[in-house]
Amino acid sequence: MNIVDYALHRVHLKLPLPIGDSQVRFEDHWLAVLELTDAAGRTGVGFELQQGSPTPALAQLRAQFEHQAWPALKGAQPFGEALRITRPRGGNVGAAAMPLACETAMWDLMGKTLELPLYRLLGGAIGKTRAYGSTLDFHLDDDQFRARLNDFKQQGFRAVKVKVGHPDIEWDLQRLRIVHDVLGPDLDLMVDANEAWSVKETMLRAHRYHDEGFPIFWIEDPITRQDYAGYAQLCNELPFTRINTGEYLGFQGKRRLLEEGGVDVLNVHGAIGMSRAAAHLAGDFGVPVGLGNTIMEIGVHLAASLPECVYMEFSDLVWNRLAQEPVRFENGFALAPERPGHGIELNREALQEFSRPE
Repeated sequence: MNIVDYALHRVHLKLPLPIGDSQVRFEDHWLAVLELTDAAGRTGVGFELQQGSPTPALAQLRAQFEHQAWPALKGAQPFGEALRITRPRGGNVGAAAMPLACETAMWDLMGKTLELPLYRLLGGAIGKTRAYGSTLDFHLDDDQFRARLNDFKQQGFRAVKVKVGHPDIEWDLQRLRIVHDVLGPDLDLMVDANEAWSVKETMLRAHRYHDEGFPIFWIEDPITRQDYAGYAQLCNELPFTRINTGEYLGFQGKRRLLEEGGVDVLNVHGAIGMSRAAAHLAGDFGVPVGLGNTIMEIGVHLAASLPECVYMEFSDLVWNRLAQEPVRFENGFALAPERPGHGIELNREALQEFSRPE
């Protein structure tokens, strides 16, 4: 079971439409794809995403990995490496090379070794979870936005999240009208402002949405991430909606949110170990979690293993072209692959097509 080899790939994927929010705009994805191979020939696959600028060239990625990660991984047991508790201190904070890709690949290897799908390895009993369609629409025109909503409608989604936070509230309201026009009013409608507002502006907009006849299931990241008192105020003074936040915070920030009563649905995603710890802590406060976007939708396993995951985010992004069999979505649910590990095997032809070593 010891790890004996690795392979790295540098991938560039052009997006068919720009994605983004009130703060950022992206037109492509750069991915590092890591394969870890054990002595029995099993391979675990992990991914690391970079948006906004290219990743370093493949030769540099390899040099960093060889220096920072491979000495500890070579000959190691995936079980011990993935489950090890570390104490980030001083200069070792943030010093790891591709930590998410390494962790994902090791969990994949563990599932393959035990011949279990990852959600079962994580303690889940049912391999599905409720999902919402996330439009990432801030930079799309109304026609493009309608097309995105129709795509999710055809896939059976009855919950969607749209971007708000435009300086003109009428822009926000027009987007909400389009949602009701395409999907009808009988749905769970979330909005995401990406820290665009102050506490007062959040309250003004939330009440305006409500008064205009748009019930909002949750408002995500309305104010700056470390305004814990502001988030507590919003939770206390907006009884007709939920506050979803925590995406931009590490574990300590998530704990502070919970301690100060500043979150109704805690946003977790990314590293499996930290997300499970945060979800466990949220349970102590009676707060459910929502799972944000994860590369290749691998987070379906994590969501399916958590007892209080309200929804999983799905943005239908181009990275799924790298998978032989992407995670499936049916009737508003994400279905976890029943194959051992996380179940995402690389499409070698697509990997070669989109590889950009330089």
